[in-house]
Amino acid sequence: MLESSENRKFMLYSKRADQEPPKEKKTKEIGFRFLQLQVGDEVPDFRADSTVGEFGYHDMIDGVWSVLVTFPPDAEAVATTEMGQLSKLHREFEARNCRLMGVSCASKEQHRAWLEAVEEIEDCAVSFPLISDPEAVIGAKLGLVKQDWETWGPAPVHALVPSTLVILCDIDKRVKATWQHPTTCGRNFYEVLRTLDACQLALFHQVATPANWLQGRDVYVAPRLTKVAATEAFPKGVTEQRPWYRTTPQPDLPV
Repeated sequence: MLESSENRKFMLYSKRADQEPPKEKKTKEIGFRFLQLQVGDEVPDFRADSTVGEFGYHDMIDGVWSVLVTFPPDAEAVATTEMGQLSKLHREFEARNCRLMGVSCASKEQHRAWLEAVEEIEDCAVSFPLISDPEAVIGAKLGLVKQDWETWGPAPVHALVPSTLVILCDIDKRVKATWQHPTTCGRNFYEVLRTLDACQLALFHQVATPANWLQGRDVYVAPRLTKVAATEAFPKGVTEQRPWYRTTPQPDLPV
């Protein structure tokens, strides 16, 4: 006698019920970070020691634009070239009312030894502060430490993400731009200067900058300005292709 379809279904379900449930595949936790700083966020405050002494970060950047650059904890070639480049561009940042500072998960003594090597190799003088963060407490605030660092070691420094970070802030200590790179990729600090120029132009002159913009090139008129307001604000002239696509010569340069 042939089995009914109902009997076959019952036997199938019974076999499944007798079987042990499949074992869950265990995977090693790789950790996760705090949320990254977003544009518009206030940069975290902290108190720390540095190559120029102890200070509070917000106190040091009060009333100025700022760039905070993180470096790997160990002296190595890529970071050495970056420190050298920053030192040579330091006056360019100062001329834009922008304070430059570095931070690394190493002691002040280690920093001084590394900076001596930087100055010799890169033929420069490092004149901005390098903040000591040996326990990666500051790194955790900046999102460079896995949030579950307790599972990795006794301190956050054991769960550092292998990357470097640049944070550009305005005079209100608000984040305007961030850059994150793997430690194997040297950073372009001319791009940081270019972005700083673009942000300051946007703030002071109600304009926006196009892709690959450089000093001296035309900029875009803010869409919120009426035609009359734009004509008054930009005496060098406004070229309109669309109501939302209006260019003008860079407004802070002499005619």
